[in-house]
Amino acid sequence: MNKGTRELFLETLSKIGCQYELGESEEDDDKIYFAYQGEYFVASASNEGCYVHLWDTHWGHVELYDIKDFARLKKAINLSNLNCATTTVYTIDEAGSNVDVHSKAVVLFIPQIPEIENYLRGELNDFFRAHQYIGNEMAKQRDAENAYQ
Repeated sequence: MNKGTRELFLETLSKIGCQYELGESEEDDDKIYFAYQGEYFVASASNEGCYVHLWDTHWGHVELYDIKDFARLKKAINLSNLNCATTTVYTIDEAGSNVDVHSKAVVLFIPQIPEIENYLRGELNDFFRAHQYIGNEMAKQRDAENAYQ
Protein backbone atom coordinates (compact mmCIF):
# COMPACT_ATOMS: atom_id res chain seq x y z
CA MET A 1 0.00 0.00 0.00
CA ASN A 2 1.27 3.48 -0.90
CA LYS A 3 1.92 6.04 1.80
CA GLY A 4 -0.28 9.08 1.90
CA THR A 5 1.10 12.45 0.86
CA ARG A 6 1.60 13.70 4.43
CA GLU A 7 3.35 10.52 5.56
CA LEU A 8 5.55 10.53 2.46
CA PHE A 9 6.40 14.22 2.94
CA LEU A 10 7.37 13.73 6.60
CA GLU A 11 9.51 10.71 5.71
CA THR A 12 11.21 12.65 2.91
CA LEU A 13 11.90 15.64 5.17
CA SER A 14 13.68 13.29 7.57
CA LYS A 15 15.68 11.74 4.73
CA ILE A 16 16.99 15.14 3.61
CA GLY A 17 17.97 16.04 7.17
CA CYS A 18 15.11 18.35 8.12
CA GLN A 19 13.73 18.24 11.61
CA TYR A 20 10.10 19.19 11.80
CA GLU A 21 7.32 19.98 14.23
CA LEU A 22 3.67 19.26 13.68
CA GLY A 23 0.92 21.81 14.26
CA GLU A 24 -0.77 21.21 17.59
CA SER A 25 -3.90 23.32 17.58
CA GLU A 26 -7.11 22.40 15.81
CA GLU A 27 -6.70 25.17 13.24
CA ASP A 28 -3.17 24.18 12.26
CA ASP A 29 -3.26 20.42 12.73
CA ASP A 30 -2.31 19.82 9.08
CA LYS A 31 0.70 22.17 9.31
CA ILE A 32 4.30 21.03 9.35
CA TYR A 33 7.02 23.46 10.50
CA PHE A 34 10.58 22.80 9.39
CA ALA A 35 13.88 24.42 8.53
CA TYR A 36 15.86 23.86 5.34
CA GLN A 37 19.26 25.47 4.82
CA GLY A 38 18.60 28.01 7.56
CA GLU A 39 15.20 29.12 6.26
CA TYR A 40 11.97 28.35 8.12
CA PHE A 41 9.12 26.85 6.14
CA VAL A 42 5.53 25.87 6.80
CA ALA A 43 3.93 23.04 4.86
CA SER A 44 0.37 21.87 4.67
CA ALA A 45 -0.18 18.27 3.63
CA SER A 46 -2.84 15.65 4.14
CA ASN A 47 -3.03 12.00 3.23
CA GLU A 48 -6.26 12.68 1.33
CA GLY A 49 -4.61 14.88 -1.32
CA CYS A 50 -1.65 14.64 -3.69
CA TYR A 51 -0.21 18.13 -3.17
CA VAL A 52 1.89 19.83 -0.53
CA HIS A 53 1.53 23.58 0.01
CA LEU A 54 4.84 25.19 1.03
CA TRP A 55 5.25 28.67 2.49
CA ASP A 56 8.32 30.73 3.27
CA THR A 57 6.93 33.72 5.14
CA HIS A 58 8.45 37.02 6.21
CA TRP A 59 11.76 36.33 4.45
CA GLY A 60 12.25 39.91 3.37
CA HIS A 61 10.91 43.36 3.99
CA VAL A 62 11.21 47.00 3.05
CA GLU A 63 10.05 50.05 4.95
CA LEU A 64 6.45 50.92 4.11
CA TYR A 65 7.16 54.61 3.66
CA ASP A 66 10.27 54.14 1.53
CA ILE A 67 8.33 54.74 -1.66
CA LYS A 68 11.23 54.05 -4.02
CA ASP A 69 12.20 50.76 -2.35
CA PHE A 70 8.56 49.66 -2.18
CA ALA A 71 8.15 50.41 -5.90
CA ARG A 72 11.32 48.44 -6.67
CA LEU A 73 10.06 45.53 -4.58
CA LYS A 74 6.70 45.41 -6.38
CA LYS A 75 8.40 45.41 -9.78
CA ALA A 76 10.91 42.75 -8.68
CA ILE A 77 8.13 40.52 -7.30
CA ASN A 78 6.20 40.78 -10.58
CA LEU A 79 9.29 39.81 -12.56
CA SER A 80 10.06 36.97 -10.17
CA ASN A 81 6.53 35.61 -10.57
CA LEU A 82 7.05 35.57 -14.33
CA ASN A 83 10.45 33.86 -14.11
CA CYS A 84 10.43 31.59 -11.04
CA ALA A 85 8.24 28.60 -10.22
CA THR A 86 7.68 29.87 -6.67
CA THR A 87 5.03 32.57 -6.28
CA THR A 88 6.00 35.62 -4.23
CA VAL A 89 3.65 38.17 -2.66
CA TYR A 90 3.90 41.04 -0.22
CA THR A 91 1.75 42.08 2.71
CA ILE A 92 1.63 45.44 4.43
CA ASP A 93 2.20 45.61 8.17
CA GLU A 94 1.04 49.14 8.94
CA ALA A 95 1.66 48.77 12.68
CA GLY A 96 5.31 47.88 12.05
CA SER A 97 5.61 50.20 9.01
CA ASN A 98 6.92 47.29 6.93
CA VAL A 99 6.14 45.57 3.69
CA ASP A 100 6.82 41.86 4.28
CA VAL A 101 7.71 39.37 1.54
CA HIS A 102 6.41 35.81 1.41
CA SER A 103 6.70 32.94 -1.09
CA LYS A 104 4.52 29.93 -1.76
CA ALA A 105 4.59 26.82 -3.91
CA VAL A 106 2.11 24.00 -4.43
CA VAL A 107 3.90 20.81 -5.39
CA LEU A 108 2.76 17.39 -6.43
CA PHE A 109 4.02 14.86 -3.90
CA ILE A 110 3.31 11.23 -4.72
CA PRO A 111 5.32 8.01 -4.30
CA GLN A 112 5.68 7.63 -8.08
CA ILE A 113 8.05 10.62 -8.28
CA PRO A 114 11.54 9.24 -8.93
CA GLU A 115 14.29 10.39 -6.57
CA ILE A 116 11.74 12.17 -4.41
CA GLU A 117 14.41 13.49 -2.01
CA ASN A 118 16.12 15.35 -4.86
CA TYR A 119 12.74 16.51 -6.12
CA LEU A 120 11.93 18.03 -2.72
CA ARG A 121 15.37 19.66 -2.47
CA GLY A 122 14.80 21.18 -5.91
CA GLU A 123 11.39 22.54 -4.95
CA LEU A 124 12.76 24.05 -1.73
CA ASN A 125 15.78 25.48 -3.54
CA ASP A 126 13.43 27.35 -5.85
CA PHE A 127 12.46 29.52 -2.87
CA PHE A 128 16.10 30.60 -2.63
CA ARG A 129 16.16 31.30 -6.37
CA ALA A 130 13.17 33.60 -5.88
CA HIS A 131 14.95 35.36 -2.98
CA GLN A 132 18.04 35.87 -5.12
CA TYR A 133 16.07 36.92 -8.19
CA ILE A 134 14.18 39.59 -6.25
CA GLY A 135 17.35 40.85 -4.56
CA ASN A 136 19.16 41.04 -7.90
CA GLU A 137 16.26 42.83 -9.60
CA MET A 138 16.04 45.40 -6.82
CA ALA A 139 19.80 46.00 -7.06
CA LYS A 140 19.56 46.42 -10.87
CA GLN A 141 16.79 48.97 -10.44
CA ARG A 142 18.80 50.85 -7.81
CA ASP A 143 21.86 50.87 -10.08
CA ALA A 144 19.82 52.12 -13.04
CA GLU A 145 18.32 54.92 -10.92
CA ASN A 146 21.77 55.95 -9.66
CA ALA A 147 23.14 55.99 -13.22
CA TYR A 148 20.56 58.64 -14.16
CA GLN A 149 21.32 60.93 -11.23
